[in-house]
Amino acid sequence: MAPAKTFTQEIESPVAPARLFKAVLDSPTLLPKLIPNSFESVEIEEGDSIVVGSIKKLNFPKGKYEKHRFDEIDADTLYFKYTITEGDVLDDKYEYIVNEIKVEAAGTGSICKLTSHFYLKDKVEINEEGIKFGQERTKKMFKVVEEYLIANPEVYA
Repeated sequence: MAPAKTFTQEIESPVAPARLFKAVLDSPTLLPKLIPNSFESVEIEEGDSIVVGSIKKLNFPKGKYEKHRFDEIDADTLYFKYTITEGDVLDDKYEYIVNEIKVEAAGTGSICKLTSHFYLKDKVEINEEGIKFGQERTKKMFKVVEEYLIANPEVYA
């Protein structure tokens, strides 16, 4: 396996850090409700909801899917890490992808720092255009969650 390629992204939000963290952590369950045309369902394959070691399968249209394993969750520091262990996003290029999310206070809102480590299969080059596309898609989904939180101040309060 080739060394990991790492990409980072920061997204600012007017939502309070603790509330945003709860929503982002629960996004595999929340996104199918907010963007049903992009997400069909979520299945818990192992564990109990959102705990370290649990595995969730996200089902997308056209039979596509991803499996997420929760590796670390620290509600005190607003940090979590999960690994995409299986699914179409891995294609024939990646062994797995590790994502780290850290939410921090910024002014009256917060900033969400995302770090993705792409573990490439041997002799495979990373498609940076594909990574940029994925980052833009992530930002759009993040903004949908943010709008939902602003419109529903009692959710994840």
